Amino acid sequence: MFLFGKSKGAKKAAKELLSQAEKVYNYRRDIMPKDEAEKFYALLDKLDDLVLDAKTDSAEFDRASKDLEAAMKKYGGMVYPLSTVSDYVDTIIVAGILAIAVRSFFLQPFKIPTNSMYPSFYGMTSKVYERGESGPDALERAWRTIRLGAGNYKVEAPKDGEALLEINSLEAAHRYGGMFAFKPKRVNKYFVWPSVEREYTFNVGGKDVKVSVPADFNLDSVIMQAYPVGDAGSRGVRAGRDVLEYISAARNAGRVVNLNGTEFLRLGEFKRGEPVINFDILGGDMLFVDRFTYNFRKPKVGEPIVFMTKYCEGMMRRNGGVPDDKYYIKRLAGQEGDQLQIRQSTLYRNGKPAEGSYAFGKNASKEGDYCGYVADGALSDGASIKISPKHYYALGDNSENSLDSRYWGEVPEKAVVGKSLIIFYPFTNRWGATK
Repeated sequence: MFLFGKSKGAKKAAKELLSQAEKVYNYRRDIMPKDEAEKFYALLDKLDDLVLDAKTDSAEFDRASKDLEAAMKKYGGMVYPLSTVSDYVDTIIVAGILAIAVRSFFLQPFKIPTNSMYPSFYGMTSKVYERGESGPDALERAWRTIRLGAGNYKVEAPKDGEALLEINSLEAAHRYGGMFAFKPKRVNKYFVWPSVEREYTFNVGGKDVKVSVPADFNLDSVIMQAYPVGDAGSRGVRAGRDVLEYISAARNAGRVVNLNGTEFLRLGEFKRGEPVINFDILGGDMLFVDRFTYNFRKPKVGEPIVFMTKYCEGMMRRNGGVPDDKYYIKRLAGQEGDQLQIRQSTLYRNGKPAEGSYAFGKNASKEGDYCGYVADGALSDGASIKISPKHYYALGDNSENSLDSRYWGEVPEKAVVGKSLIIFYPFTNRWGATK
């Protein structure tokens, strides 16, 4: 209840009462009896006049305010009196509207799922623990989860015996995106959101044991690191081409067995309870995407751009005519009218080595983890392409393991959402402004 006296706050409280009363009248007058609505408005009008006449400390104002508040309580519903729940709901709605506005016009959070832009940006990567290595304890796992978004995955032998893992046919590997066999598994993430995971099955001593990982994570690199065969597969996340070398080397080393027409990789002999595989999956980089800048200028060659796949016709064709409604991040390699070609790990733009990003030069010289541009797809065998008007060409920095414009074509202007701005998570040396 509003109480008024001869305090300095009386006028402020009176205006607050009037504001609440106007809200009740505007929102609830349709359910008031006509005569009650007229009385309500008359009280509101009278109180407003008393405030204007500076009579908030009068007996007349006290009577009018009490009558108005009684009417407000009678007809206020959820509008008046405000409950704590109502206050929270209003705050959440306003915050949600602001968040949507910011996301739509200024900054959009984006999580990188794959390693097509590695090592400029990290998708999900792994930390593999060697056989006999205990791995992190509970406290270390908690810290790695907070700092790196890491989750630990372990498969323990259910009995003594040899561990086997099924190998996909080459056709299935291309179709499903992985050399080792898995099944899609539908789950409810956090018991609420429907999601899909990859479920891999290890056979140990004739008994199956399963492990599920995120749908965008490929177990190939984990197996290759945990069970190396010579030097094959030693390049970690660049497993797209290495895995074929690895399987070939495993066959030559007698590490592949054929059972009833299906090939299995032999992982070794294990005792019951011994880890067959123990690894962490580190979450991909999380970025803020700048949606504002491209309203005033066009994207520049060399910038990492985020775009919507549903507008890319080539990608739709690869998906059987169904729009693939996702966000991708790639590096802008060329714009309308540009002529592109790949020769000896170097991207050429209009006859000269591409400029505009450090990644172009690092790939050309295969510096560090940059594998060099691969002349594949539309740019195979020295072929060149000319980019259409109002379109862009997008390439991944991890050219050996990137599904990009070489395979599904150009990116139309309307598909571009913005450019990467900063990596805000995880807390590593990559945190900060992107390049």
